[in-house]
Amino acid sequence: MPRHFLYLTNTRLVSLTSSGGRLVARREFAVEGQGEGTADFERHLRTLSDTPTHMITDLAEEDFRLDTIPHVSARDRDAIVARKLTQVFRATPYRHAILQGREAEGRRDDRVLYTAINNPDVLKPWIEAIERQRVPLAGIHSSAIFSGNLLVELGLGFPQALLVTFTPGGALRQTYFRNKEARFSRLTPIDLEEGQTLGAMLAEETTRTWQYLDSLRNFSAEDQLEVCVLVHPKDRPAIDTSLRDFAQIRYRLLDIEQVAAKLGLKPPPLGSSAEEILVHLFLRKPVGNHYAPPELRSNAVLRSARIALTQVSVAVLVAGVAWGGYTLSQILRGDREDQRTTQEMKKLNREYDEISRALPSANVGGTAMRDTVAFYNGNLRSFPSIVEFLTPLSSVLNAYPRVRLLQVSWLASNDPRAEPPMQSNAPRSPNAIRSVPKSGDAPPPPVAPPDPNADTFSGGMHQVALLEATVQFTGIDYRSALAEVDRLTNGIDRIPGYAVTIVESPLDTRPLRSIQGRVGERPAGPTEARFVLRVARDRSKAP
Repeated sequence: MPRHFLYLTNTRLVSLTSSGGRLVARREFAVEGQGEGTADFERHLRTLSDTPTHMITDLAEEDFRLDTIPHVSARDRDAIVARKLTQVFRATPYRHAILQGREAEGRRDDRVLYTAINNPDVLKPWIEAIERQRVPLAGIHSSAIFSGNLLVELGLGFPQALLVTFTPGGALRQTYFRNKEARFSRLTPIDLEEGQTLGAMLAEETTRTWQYLDSLRNFSAEDQLEVCVLVHPKDRPAIDTSLRDFAQIRYRLLDIEQVAAKLGLKPPPLGSSAEEILVHLFLRKPVGNHYAPPELRSNAVLRSARIALTQVSVAVLVAGVAWGGYTLSQILRGDREDQRTTQEMKKLNREYDEISRALPSANVGGTAMRDTVAFYNGNLRSFPSIVEFLTPLSSVLNAYPRVRLLQVSWLASNDPRAEPPMQSNAPRSPNAIRSVPKSGDAPPPPVAPPDPNADTFSGGMHQVALLEATVQFTGIDYRSALAEVDRLTNGIDRIPGYAVTIVESPLDTRPLRSIQGRVGERPAGPTEARFVLRVARDRSKAP
């Protein structure tokens, strides 16, 4: 995004335009005889009326004062700072305060640097031109305050440093930094006396600045002030020969071309003037507004709001277009699905018609068809199945591996006494011990024939099954076989809605039965005893 920078000194206003992080245009305007310079400047502004503009000041009218205030809450501190700014700099709206940490001793008060442009008239013609052209002024910044970033970028963050730069129009700016905090700055016009060199004047001015700072007790006996001078190679011979290091002052000449290369500024400046270096430094590491009051920044705020609204509108438009495209694709997809479904329905209808024509007519009336459907819905649909009946039983039988199921006879009836027919399987070999009826016992009553008056079709409310199975045991240990069958019946009884009775036991020990066996006859291997269980399920009690 393009940016516009105005570097203002007491004799020159330098306009620098950047694009893509590089300086691409430069123009200068004279401050003396402001009528002509201001008119040219205003014509120049018309070409940059929508470009965000930053004004950087390097003026003799800038004042810097250090002070301390009690360490209080942020709200109270802001009130104290605002009141002191008004008291110290009453005649100017261009004022600013910078908090710089706390004192190391005593009450540990907060350190504050107050700075202002004492004479607002030096800005007046340029600010009025900016307002007339509605240029978005983003801020007014003090070059002295943010020039400390240059020492940090160059790795020269000394505890005591004096940065010396040359300004457009012939002036010398000296800014003192203590622990990377700006403490003092002064601007001296370069007015060489007869026979005096630039280096001699620089040495004299820096020595005078050191004496002033030393009188304020900024240095201890061991402190050394590092004087960093930003200079072009063509001006170095006139300066280098006049600078001599002392115990408390050490000079470092910073080649402006090397500094530009390290910062990425291309092409490098053509002279020792530092405005291009400082503007490029601002592009790399922007700082907040210092002097511009809110009313001067209104155009910039409106521009930022307009850009934000435009971006939001574009985002909403893009989202709307994307959603519209997605909706259209879904509509087209649905249309294709409808067409395919319609074709499939037509195909099915044709096949149905062909099958209907091919089938012989059953001559079934509507009443018979209605009664058939009603019979199916009322009886057949809910009629129980043997799978449904046996599924809970299978989970119980799995827990008894000694039990082997031989056959199942199942029926569903509305009569709870119904018995399914079953043809018993004779054992493969007779057991060593068996139960037989006593002599004279009456034979078992015959099974009642089916009731001819019963319903021709039952609803299957009661399900009854006969389970014929064998239980395996060792030798003649019928006690374990009987116990295993008892455990099995108890497990089936625990199934909700199920009831079980033993029809035939592995060994019937009732009084009406007698036990027979051959003496000394003991099977060598495992033995199986047959038994029959009657399992009934009442569907009305099932969960």
